[in-house]
Amino acid sequence: MTKLMQAKRRALLAIAAGLTMAAAPQIVAAGPTAGHSYKLRATVPVACWVRPDRTVMAETGRMGSVVEACNSPGGFTVSAQYRPLAETEKARIVYGDRSLDLTRTGLLELRRSSMATIRTVDYRFDDVQLDEPLILALTIQPI
Repeated sequence: MTKLMQAKRRALLAIAAGLTMAAAPQIVAAGPTAGHSYKLRATVPVACWVRPDRTVMAETGRMGSVVEACNSPGGFTVSAQYRPLAETEKARIVYGDRSLDLTRTGLLELRRSSMATIRTVDYRFDDVQLDEPLILALTIQPI
C-alpha cells in the first residue's frame, strides 16, 4: 500500500470516528454512574373492525363466527342492523354466551365490552320464523 493510500485510509478512519462520536455522544460519555432520562409520548389512533366468516343470515340452525377487534381503551359495542320484523316474525341469535331475541325495530346490541380486545365469537340462530329472508349487518363502535 502506498503512503498516499495509507494517508487517505487514516483520514477516512478519522472522519468515520468523528462522525460516530458526533452521532452518538451519549454512548461515548456513558459510564456506570451516568444516567439519562427522556419522555416519550405517542398517540395511537383508535381502530375497530368486525368481520364475520360468512353472510350473517337468520335461518334456524345456521352457525358461524365473527372476529371482533377494537383497541379503544374504553371498550366498544357490536350491533346488528337488519330490516324491521313483521308482527308474525321472530328469531333468536346465540352470540357468544348470550341468547338474544331479535327486536322488531331492526337494531340489536350483540355485545358491549369495557376494554380493548380482539376475539372470535361463535353465533347460531334458533327459533327462526320469518316471512322473508333476513340478513344482519354487523357494526362495531368504540366507546
